[in-house]
Amino acid sequence: MENRKNTYTVYFFLVFILCCSAFLFDVANMGRWPMEHSFRMRALPMFTSSFSLGLGNAIWRLLAWGGMGFLGLHLSFKTNFIREILNDDIKRPKIMIITVLIGIIMGLFFIVYNDIYTGAVSLHGLLLHRRAEFPSSLFTSLAEGIGDRILNMFRVVFLMWLFSKVIKSEKGRTVLFGFVAVLSAFIFVLEHIPYTTIFARMPGLFNRPSIFSLTPSDYMWIVGLYAPLSLVCTFFLKKYGPLSAITIHFVCDFTWRVVWAS
Repeated sequence: MENRKNTYTVYFFLVFILCCSAFLFDVANMGRWPMEHSFRMRALPMFTSSFSLGLGNAIWRLLAWGGMGFLGLHLSFKTNFIREILNDDIKRPKIMIITVLIGIIMGLFFIVYNDIYTGAVSLHGLLLHRRAEFPSSLFTSLAEGIGDRILNMFRVVFLMWLFSKVIKSEKGRTVLFGFVAVLSAFIFVLEHIPYTTIFARMPGLFNRPSIFSLTPSDYMWIVGLYAPLSLVCTFFLKKYGPLSAITIHFVCDFTWRVVWAS
């Protein structure tokens, strides 16, 4: 019971950081660049300034992201998929170093992959053209790192819980987790396709009016960029808990958006 209480405490702290990061991004960014999954993608009439927009985004993440993550944690206790967020493994210096190194490696993968595909597809050099300036890039890295992994945790735990009543054997659950990890990566890629096209059709850049006008190379670029990150984070989610997956995503995003893009 004490472990469950500590888990919820750490989780609410992470959601607090997520909401603050979303709020500070909109306040610091002054409307120049949109953050993925931001209300700024569509000009909602009730938000008329960066402050109110940031507040709206923070409240939205608290209710939607935070609510789904809370449900995911509740289901994880039923399936024993996640026992703690701040577990003994992630507290070990060796595991902490490995987690950060994996995040850096994934960030370098993003950089190299983006560089290789520059000029090869119509969405080439995307980050070089559409990026937020520091410190808003730091806030978006925190928001995306925590938010995306909370959503992924919910998807993985929900699907594992949904099929756990049918699949009882250890081998069957191992196969199920592999399927769930791939499915979650596919969903993660799908989430980024519309936002990638929104970035790509900004004035003066590329002309891709909808996801249906993307070329096969465009889709391959998006799949090859985002799917590996999702698979790695999902593996670490199962192995060391949500905090390790969040750390990897944040470090990767920080390396790509902040360090390399500066």
